[in-house]
Amino acid sequence: MTGYIAWWGAALSTLLAAIKVWELWRDRFRIDVGYDFTSSAEIGNEIHIRNLAGHPIILSFWELELNAGRWPFRKTGFLIFREPGGGDIRIEPHSTHTLRFQEENHFDWGYKALNGRRIYLRLHIAGRKPQRVLVYPPRQSVFRTPIFSR
Repeated sequence: MTGYIAWWGAALSTLLAAIKVWELWRDRFRIDVGYDFTSSAEIGNEIHIRNLAGHPIILSFWELELNAGRWPFRKTGFLIFREPGGGDIRIEPHSTHTLRFQEENHFDWGYKALNGRRIYLRLHIAGRKPQRVLVYPPRQSVFRTPIFSR
């Protein structure tokens, strides 16, 4: 009889541990960055920061970087940055905050303008280490297959 109770307790505790791991996985910190770039300074470029987590995040400040080369020979240049202390930006759960770059803040993003460099967004989120996210050009999938094959 005690063997059945022990097996029942082990199964129940394993089930509860699996539920807890699933809850932690579901509520983990996740952000996504997308863009809408134009060549018009009047319309401007937009970078979208999406909070995919189930809790709000606070964006202390951000920097738009132009990087060339790979680590350890990376060269970083700043395109635009928001001063620290300029006010925090609260991004609600499952919502988007858009950064707009119009007129004097507009930047060129074409192949000739970048000249092999990449645009990164460094996000300084309260309570976390700064995160550098690739904005443009998007990463190519290793598993991409051609549309037409012979």
